[in-house]
Amino acid sequence: MNTTSNKRLDNSLSNLKGRFFGLVTKQGETINAQLVSCSNEYITVLDRNARVNRKFAKASIGSLSVGGKTLRFK
Repeated sequence: MNTTSNKRLDNSLSNLKGRFFGLVTKQGETINAQLVSCSNEYITVLDRNARVNRKFAKASIGSLSVGGKTLRFK
């Protein structure tokens, strides 16, 4: 993930403020998630349907959907 996409992702995640959002990975997996924590390389989210915490590399995130808006990452 390039620096611009990483900054966009960080800004998007910081504005969530506990809300649920749609997360689509580059592998095609879609989950309904809530942000738990964020580091330089990884994010940890609560998978709302499975009720488990999941850890994803920021580079593996394809898009986020929040409030009817979708942000795509390269």
